Amino acid sequence: MEGVLKPGTTQLSVVARVTTWPLIGLLALPVLGWLLGGGIWHWLTVMVFAAVSLIDPFVGPDNINHRPEDEAALEKSLFYRVMLWVLVPAQWAVAVFSYWLFTGGQLSTLEQIGLLLSSSIAVGFGATAAHELAHHGQRFDRWMGILLFTPINMCDFAIYHNYGHHNRVATPEDPGSAKYGENVWVFGPRSIVLKTLMGWEIEAERLRRQGRSPWSLHNGMLWMTVLPVTWLVVMISLFGWLALPLFIAHFLFARGLLAVADFLEHYGLARRRLPEGGWETIRDAHAWDDSFLVSSLFFCQIDRHSDHHANVGRPYQILRVMNDAPRLPFGYLTMLWVAMIPPLWRKVMHPRVEAYWDSGAAAPHGRPENLPERYRADAVY
Repeated sequence: MEGVLKPGTTQLSVVARVTTWPLIGLLALPVLGWLLGGGIWHWLTVMVFAAVSLIDPFVGPDNINHRPEDEAALEKSLFYRVMLWVLVPAQWAVAVFSYWLFTGGQLSTLEQIGLLLSSSIAVGFGATAAHELAHHGQRFDRWMGILLFTPINMCDFAIYHNYGHHNRVATPEDPGSAKYGENVWVFGPRSIVLKTLMGWEIEAERLRRQGRSPWSLHNGMLWMTVLPVTWLVVMISLFGWLALPLFIAHFLFARGLLAVADFLEHYGLARRRLPEGGWETIRDAHAWDDSFLVSSLFFCQIDRHSDHHANVGRPYQILRVMNDAPRLPFGYLTMLWVAMIPPLWRKVMHPRVEAYWDSGAAAPHGRPENLPERYRADAVY
């Protein structure tokens, strides 16, 4: 395929070699559980998710950065785009299969719970690939990302994230940038609501600049709302009202997954305000980085987060580990669980955050009452 490097010309990162096969495999697990006879096998995806979370720290990082002269070939390769596109029909097929099986009346309550959780994980992880597609310069790719967001009711993410988060990250203006001392259980629900509201504000302002009404059909947020609502109406029409709890579960897992990822990615890090009132340029210092291999495989290497923000258009297969960026102690699959236990999160992360502040690379980001006194004068509130 055009753009693919010839064998032996470079050392590829594991993600560049494996691409989206782990996500495709994850999608297949609810179907495999049914083929294996159901029962405990309807919990298969849950078991695999727990297993990969446990092994991630032991597998360790993949710190390969591609040579600059090889990046162009990797970036223009159609192969990486196709591997993302494949997830759209796969995700939709597994989602519809899950609705059919969940509402069919042949499952016990325990099997229904297992299928609900398993399909939420399998379908919800489509959000990681959708995030990648939403950043692509090609209109077709961006729409494929929106289609991946549709079954999990996250289409509005494409507007908030691209035009809100990436402009306001690591400032108090961004609901997706967590402050030092925040509890993820408070941050998550608040950020989900505020990110959606910001999406409406972004579109309203865009249309006002064009002399159009925010309530016109040109409002992207309107269509980003219509798509998942249409999905839900179709699922209820096909499978009855029992489809509603499955839709809600898919929504909650995906939204929660990306909200906790947001919490990890910028916790306590702020850009400094400039004398004229704006914010300093986004740098490596404003996002927590890591490259633990198993996490990278399931998150489309977005855990190389500093490079993602410093170079927004860089596709996932060539994202780099940035040596000057702050580093999470473990991969996302581990830190997701750490974040959900606030005392453990503070024990693991606060010494690391404060040590990075002491380096002067990033300003403290937090409310005065939550910050150690020695950081309050330099903090961004």
